[in-house]
Amino acid sequence: MNTFDKARIASAAFAVVAAAAPALAADLGGYGSTKDGYVPLPQVVRDAAGPCYFRADVGYSWSRSPDAKWPVNNITQYWSDDPSGYGETNHHGANYGGSMTGQSYTYVGDEVANASLENTWLGEIGAGCGTGSRGFRAEVMLGFRGDRKFDGEPREFTITNIYPNDPSYDEPVTDDPMHTSLKTYTLMLNIYKDLGNWGGFVPYVGAGVGAAYHQLDNIYFTQNPFLTNQIHGNNDLAFAWSLMAGVGYQISDRAILDVGYRYIDMGSIASQRSDTGFNVNPAVRFDDLTAHEIKVGLRYHLGGGGTTVVEQLK
Repeated sequence: MNTFDKARIASAAFAVVAAAAPALAADLGGYGSTKDGYVPLPQVVRDAAGPCYFRADVGYSWSRSPDAKWPVNNITQYWSDDPSGYGETNHHGANYGGSMTGQSYTYVGDEVANASLENTWLGEIGAGCGTGSRGFRAEVMLGFRGDRKFDGEPREFTITNIYPNDPSYDEPVTDDPMHTSLKTYTLMLNIYKDLGNWGGFVPYVGAGVGAAYHQLDNIYFTQNPFLTNQIHGNNDLAFAWSLMAGVGYQISDRAILDVGYRYIDMGSIASQRSDTGFNVNPAVRFDDLTAHEIKVGLRYHLGGGGTTVVEQLK
């Protein structure tokens, strides 16, 4: 190839580059031109995490001993020697041809000793929103606590039989441990105050109010032959309140790991008065249904509705 041909090829190449230069500058989209010496990469735009979030928690609830009450009376039964009676058997084992003519009661007390309620797991789901820089947020949470067994010992009582022309006789005093179980749903409105950010850790304090829905099973007794029927349980609403403290940790742009402690008071529940033998009894009442709880959960924030965070990649 001679010098003349090389010159022609170089001239053609220069003409192509000169023609393409304006198009290249336009393609840079305003980020610079070939004359700038530095061309930044395109910007990356993503949605900012908004103030509202969904959350889900699991945890463990340590039940405190409730204040349980069941009124107990000593019973005195009076008998006649009417030969048309029911032929009850007296304390000597002989058939007594009389019938019961009446009863009287002496109040003993209503304290249930050694009351205990089992611990259980808990789960919660809900949603909330915050105020951003002010550090306040509010949420509504629906919770459930698993079945937990109750045991207690009501006051002992005696049954005294008074027979005509025969000494009175007391049935032996018998322990009558009480048993039942309880499940609880809660719906709580919680208010929190975030206390600042320390390397991604955000401690907080909070308080809540709401309602507890208790499901109380039938109440039954053991070791006492006079208490073979079961007192019917009950379902009822009660006022609930709580105090909380914990810490959140930012694990992604929108997700926060939440570890917290809560003291919760779930109010009270009372049984019905009827039993499985169609008798009427005093109701069994459970007050101060409280617990200490530890929870671990995840708060996932929604997008910010058009608010953006712009990052320049270099």
